[in-house]
Amino acid sequence: MVYGLFNYLNAVCDTQWDALIYNDYEAVFPLPFKKKFGIKYLVQPVFCQQLGAFGSNDHVSTHDFLSAIHRRFLRVRLQLNPYFDQKNDARPSQTKTTFIEALSGKLTSKTNMTIELSQPLNYNKDCKKNLHRLAELPIEYQINAISIKEAIDTYRKAWGTQNPEIGDKHYQLFANACSEKISFTVSAHHKIDGTLLGAAIFLITPENRKRSLHYVCAGPTEVGKSIGVMHGIIDFVLTRYKGENILFDFEGSSIESVASFYKKFGATEEPFFCFNRGF
Repeated sequence: MVYGLFNYLNAVCDTQWDALIYNDYEAVFPLPFKKKFGIKYLVQPVFCQQLGAFGSNDHVSTHDFLSAIHRRFLRVRLQLNPYFDQKNDARPSQTKTTFIEALSGKLTSKTNMTIELSQPLNYNKDCKKNLHRLAELPIEYQINAISIKEAIDTYRKAWGTQNPEIGDKHYQLFANACSEKISFTVSAHHKIDGTLLGAAIFLITPENRKRSLHYVCAGPTEVGKSIGVMHGIIDFVLTRYKGENILFDFEGSSIESVASFYKKFGATEEPFFCFNRGF
């Protein structure tokens, strides 16, 4: 996952994070914090959907890290990746309420949407219909034809009012985090006059790691929205990476209409948990 890469996390947190480290960096649990009246509290950074533990789980679990947090921070809100504990099946679950209650906290389940690109793509009929219609229009899809800032601006014009809690500083920190090694933009343009129809920012882990491809910040223009251009942008990227051992991550959503849109592409639900205490 890109979220756990040092440079990305350091940027979106504006360097405001610590970490719990097990042995000689056998496992690491990032602790992104903010301060109020001189007191630190843990909070999930914007544009960083999941954190939790990263590394080897041979001798330590997510619960071990949460226990250590309990002794240091009174207020915590962190979203935990579901992968760290998969080998020993020790990931947090709603059945472990006694443990969570002992920490005076609460686990809430959230839903992510993912596609294993090593498997054949499985679009539904409506998705195929939309893609067929787009194929008849003079549209071209380009990688890095626009900047990260231009893609962010496109997103903000499309959906920014629906996320008022995300401010200028958050967008700037995210732009700073999007280095060439881990990010790229995809944009759709009218072939004749070059009019921008939609754009998206994707984050991808380096090739020497277990690979994930995150669909992070995307939106259509008014014209692009009227023709369903985001179908084409997503299909362009899925087709480009199909057959590779990559997990495509839609980053949610808890919004029913958005989740239904992602399911058109064959996305499956993948639960993860948010640990809350003091909020």
